[in-house]
Amino acid sequence: MTCLTSLEFTFVPAAIASLWVFGALVLVWVVRNHRFAGKHAFVWAFVAMLWWLFAVVFDFASQGLSCKVGWSLAAWPAISLLPIAWAFFVFDYTLNPKGGFSKVRLCCFLGVPVLVSLIAFTNGQHHLLYGADTYLTQDGTGAFVDFNHGAVFYVIAAGLYIFVLATLGVLAYAILKAEKNIRPFLAVLAIITVAPLVANVAYVGWEVTILGFDPTPFMFGAAFLAFSWLLSDNRMMDTEALGRDLLFYATHDPVIIMDALGQFAGANSSARELFEDKMPERGEGLGDLEKIGPMLRSLAATGELGCAEPIRFGDRIYDPRALPIASPIQTTRNLLGWTVSLVDITERERTAEALREAVVHAEAANRAKTEFLAVISHELRTPMTSLKGGLDLVLHGVVGEVSDPVRNLLNIAQKNSVRLQRLIDDVLDLQKLDLNAVKFKLQDLDLIDFLRETMEEHEGHAAKAKVALSLVTNDVHAQVHTDPYRLKQVVGNVLSNAVKFSPEGGEVECSVQVIGTQLRMSIQDSGIGIPENAEDQVFGRFNQVDSSETRASGGSGLGMHIAKLLIERMGGAISYESRLGEGTTFHIDIPFSVRAL
Repeated sequence: MTCLTSLEFTFVPAAIASLWVFGALVLVWVVRNHRFAGKHAFVWAFVAMLWWLFAVVFDFASQGLSCKVGWSLAAWPAISLLPIAWAFFVFDYTLNPKGGFSKVRLCCFLGVPVLVSLIAFTNGQHHLLYGADTYLTQDGTGAFVDFNHGAVFYVIAAGLYIFVLATLGVLAYAILKAEKNIRPFLAVLAIITVAPLVANVAYVGWEVTILGFDPTPFMFGAAFLAFSWLLSDNRMMDTEALGRDLLFYATHDPVIIMDALGQFAGANSSARELFEDKMPERGEGLGDLEKIGPMLRSLAATGELGCAEPIRFGDRIYDPRALPIASPIQTTRNLLGWTVSLVDITERERTAEALREAVVHAEAANRAKTEFLAVISHELRTPMTSLKGGLDLVLHGVVGEVSDPVRNLLNIAQKNSVRLQRLIDDVLDLQKLDLNAVKFKLQDLDLIDFLRETMEEHEGHAAKAKVALSLVTNDVHAQVHTDPYRLKQVVGNVLSNAVKFSPEGGEVECSVQVIGTQLRMSIQDSGIGIPENAEDQVFGRFNQVDSSETRASGGSGLGMHIAKLLIERMGGAISYESRLGEGTTFHIDIPFSVRAL
């Protein structure tokens, strides 16, 4: 406790204490505001430097020999940690290795300082660090210790020199491998590393001191403060700034920097390659540059690019863009200039042109397909009508009796002619819908009477399939304004499918209810049901839900797709609910007052 109470803070220790406070503030600022490779090691080195300076302050302020030697011994953990942490910082920053806190690093950061601390704090027993002949001397500035360095002092110093020399080796390698614009910064980093080493060698070898003290901590303090200034003034340590610089120098897009007066301030290598010897000197105008000169003059005069169209240079196409450079000092005019980038959009334009050509070809192919379907369908309809009519006449005995085997064959032909006729009609309807050529003839319609009539038309089909049809009106009486023919096409398609997929002895129930402003027609069957997430198959074009019943019953796969298009064009909607093995309910929603789109 005597060493803490008998202190005399004269100008020199007070000045060093002020330096310590300033250094601590700088450390806090670095920790909070900067991110760079090796930051953790740098912080440890900075902390060690502050620790060393702290011990120097109390060494200066102490009066007796034992207290001065005690404070010198207390500095040894920091003395041993500082060059080690600095070496790892330089290694991490320059080489940017992968991996975390390795065992070797842990041993160096923790093991060496702990071992040196044990030697220092037990020096009174063995005097291997400072010999017993250490004594106190006086000069004109005050009292200082003349140390008798022991053998372990030189061993520890030599070991720490290895870390410093390794640091210089890493810096030399980094300078050789670095880009030219980074080499000056690395050279300053090497000078900062060499300065404390030279001071320590002078102290150990020739007993050079500052006010009787080892000059090494003062050189380290000056080095760290100088380096901290580099952090604020030099972009080489800032990861974000390095990233921006990399984008500027490494990008293949030409970038030009001009000041607020429109004068040339800089350019990346891509811009210099593009304009070659036409690029002006720094401070000259940019108005004469090929193709972009008028645009740059307009930018300097009005703050806006005078050309918004892509620019061609040879076989390349560029999109000009400008970003203002704001001054960090807020004044009446805080604009420093602009960065003008020419974004290479050659591949994008070529892709867009190819897509435009593909769209033209696709539209032409679609028109050809539509025309082909229309022609074929119309050409098929006439002979199919004749064929179907002839089969009906023969089956009804108009041309005489036919044998049973022949009648069976004619029945098969008639059924297939009906299916083929329906397919032709579906293709024609789909073609009209694609061309928006469907015309809706709207009229007032009593929905219940409409449903009864539609179900009567399907009675024969249901009777052959041995399926019962029923209607539940729920006492709903409402009229809608719609196209009865197209609505019957929708309801009839759903009703026909319900009969087709219901088993013998099953029932198809049609019901009507009011939901908000919609009238809902629900058609429920007792069939096989529909799997989950099969909407694309149910309502898709030429799609059917895959099942044995579907394949057996046939169909074009267009009916439900056309039904969905028609009901949506009339302002309604169609949906379904289903469970496998329990049946399906289709809901057809239609407004009270329907208008065709």
